[in-house]
Amino acid sequence: MAEESLGQRSEEHAAPRARIIRLLRVALAVLAGLVILWSFLWAMSRPLRTGTELGGRIELTVLHWGMREEDQITQTMVESFQKAHPDIRVKRINASANYWTKLQTMVAGGTPPDVMFFNSHQVPMYASRGVLLDIEPFVQQDADRGDLPFNFNDFYPQALNSFRFDGKVSGKGKLYGLPMSFTPLGFYYNKELFDKAGLAYPTDDWTWEEFEEKAKAIGKLDGCYGVDLSIHPYVFRAMLRTYGADLSTPGFESLRLDDPRVIAMLERIRSWRFSGDRMLTNPQNRLQSGVSLFTSGKVGMHGPLGRWKVVEFRKLENLDWDFAQLPRGTERSNALFVAAWCIAKNSKHPREAWALIRHLATPECQRINSGLGLALPTLKSVAHSNAFLTPGARPARSDLFLTAVERSEALQEPSESKFNAFMTRALDEVYRLGTKIPKEALQYVQREWEKEQASPLRREDYPLMPWKKVAGATLSMLGVVTLVAAVRWWRHRPRKMAFMEELTGYTLVSPWVIGFLTFTAIPMLVSLLLAFNKWSGLTTLDTARWVGLGNIKEMISHDERLWRSLWVTVYFVILAVPVGQVASLTTAMLMSNQVRGIGFFRSAWYLPSVLAGVGMAVLWTWVFDTQNGLLNTVLSPVLGMFGLRPPDWFGTDAAIFGVSAFVIMGLWGIGSGMLIYLAGLTAIPQTLYEAALIDGAGWWARFWNVTIPMLSPVILFNVVMAIIGSFQVFTQAYIVTGGGPGDATLFYVLYLFNQAFEYYEMGYASAMAWLLFTIVLSLTLLVIRSSSRHVYYEGMRL
Repeated sequence: MAEESLGQRSEEHAAPRARIIRLLRVALAVLAGLVILWSFLWAMSRPLRTGTELGGRIELTVLHWGMREEDQITQTMVESFQKAHPDIRVKRINASANYWTKLQTMVAGGTPPDVMFFNSHQVPMYASRGVLLDIEPFVQQDADRGDLPFNFNDFYPQALNSFRFDGKVSGKGKLYGLPMSFTPLGFYYNKELFDKAGLAYPTDDWTWEEFEEKAKAIGKLDGCYGVDLSIHPYVFRAMLRTYGADLSTPGFESLRLDDPRVIAMLERIRSWRFSGDRMLTNPQNRLQSGVSLFTSGKVGMHGPLGRWKVVEFRKLENLDWDFAQLPRGTERSNALFVAAWCIAKNSKHPREAWALIRHLATPECQRINSGLGLALPTLKSVAHSNAFLTPGARPARSDLFLTAVERSEALQEPSESKFNAFMTRALDEVYRLGTKIPKEALQYVQREWEKEQASPLRREDYPLMPWKKVAGATLSMLGVVTLVAAVRWWRHRPRKMAFMEELTGYTLVSPWVIGFLTFTAIPMLVSLLLAFNKWSGLTTLDTARWVGLGNIKEMISHDERLWRSLWVTVYFVILAVPVGQVASLTTAMLMSNQVRGIGFFRSAWYLPSVLAGVGMAVLWTWVFDTQNGLLNTVLSPVLGMFGLRPPDWFGTDAAIFGVSAFVIMGLWGIGSGMLIYLAGLTAIPQTLYEAALIDGAGWWARFWNVTIPMLSPVILFNVVMAIIGSFQVFTQAYIVTGGGPGDATLFYVLYLFNQAFEYYEMGYASAMAWLLFTIVLSLTLLVIRSSSRHVYYEGMRL
């Protein structure tokens, strides 16, 4: 009896505890649900909250770039504005690392920054897509009231006009920004190397012929190069201007690529590169440039570059450097890089945003900004004062920048950014690869530009995408499916106990289901719909226009670079998959030996596969350096015995060895595949090897007739995963080469990224993504369907 009463008391005490635990569980579940619901509501209501704080205080968002010193100066200027406008709070976002991607994301999400920093050559693209606000009405209103805090005529007209756009080209039309800073181009030179070569310093009126002579003389010095030439389309056009030429007619109405002056300048640069007298450095990749060689005292001249290098070079105590203007051809001319503060067209507080940017352009703020030495002030009164012409500071002749401005202008840019992509490839093929003569490369640009102009996707009369109808139809279909599923479930509904088990299971899996639907399934559906639309990604989705199969037709008939990128990717897959699998399996067999310390070696092999892709890419960049890289240093003496030289991996030999270099990089990350193979090897029964050994089988026979068949399901899995992963190569190519030179390493996903985030063709990029999905899915199904002939699945059942 005592035992029974003790048990009853235990049950009586246990029952309240169980109820309390259940109540706590329910409370925690409700609390977690409320937190999740609040998070979604907070994120979804952000557009309604953006721009105004509690209490009626206006908040402006400013997006800008800049190193630490620039960031501090921007903060100082913003604080001075807030003191004068206590009713306005400014929120700064410094997005130096990924500025344009951040801007695109904010604009497409319907929460654009109120004020943003812009380069003049980006204005046509963004203004034509309705991102920027015309500030001319604000200027006129304040001028009529006499309320401008600066003399508008004090602006350099070249800088001001660079932010005008008429709907076709920059340089005229509506005003989209107040210029803050700008710079012409020139060359930074090492005075010590000039002295060592017995050369006179560049004069204010030196010519390209003198430039060549000085570069060749410095190239003869032991271990030195004459010039690191920073060549890209805008700089090339600046060099052309010194001969009175350009790549197009004014307004970009037609191209002038057959102009003898254009061909002659490109041929001249090509001769500098391949003359064999060390006149120019070997352009390697995106991370390595002549900056490091120049700062280490091994390059005589570096450029053409603007004033922005002054801040970096002023920190070099052991380098005696100065600045020279762009050399003269048949005339003295130059080009300007201009930066300005702009306002988003969809800003909720444009008047307050205008008050901010006009404050940032005042003489006081321009004086503050000039102290860094990063660029020229756009107000003449400030540029000609000691705020910019700082006595005793390098360069010794800052007035050369002001002199160059008088004969410079910001070059007109088209609203279509692909022209610069075509021109970059042509320059790479002539200057970096040497695979084409200038005339052939320029013919390619002409052909591609004409195809781009004739593309059906350039039409603007496509109908808007009926998102409401699509959403209604989708929800209706989901409603019908849900209703059918509910009816079927009700007819076969489980009993109470089984129902509770089902409910518990669905509750536990619901976070994953909700996450999958929200962040995977729905975005995939939207991406599929966008594949049939024209959308820039710089505006909200309601501006997308239905083009039907237009994107597909563009890929098939107009886009040569797409097929080039697909071939580069397929070539990589053909090399990387078998090489990677052989390396992984070989390493796994080595790691399967039971020796002392094998755990350490297994970890060492696996660790690189989990390292950051960017860090790995940077590491391999230096390994593949042509002159001083580890790999070529090892290969040089070996190949030298046969009269051969190591390849110029990302230079002149990139067409052959560029993809191979990325295959070698991939071997660094075979650890994950090795681990899976190792697990498969340990699962093979030793009795099979013992039986084969008794039958007299050697090591190769045991490997081929026991290991491979028993490991075949694992091999199939690794091969399928390797194929999928190889088609998605991006990080290494983006960091190391950016797809160049001459599209030699333009992988498919990298080109897809370019379309989405550089050319702002998000609809076209979505179509490319679904093409890649179709290719990978087809190959995966093909491999799996054919696996029955080669895979021994019984090995998995032992």
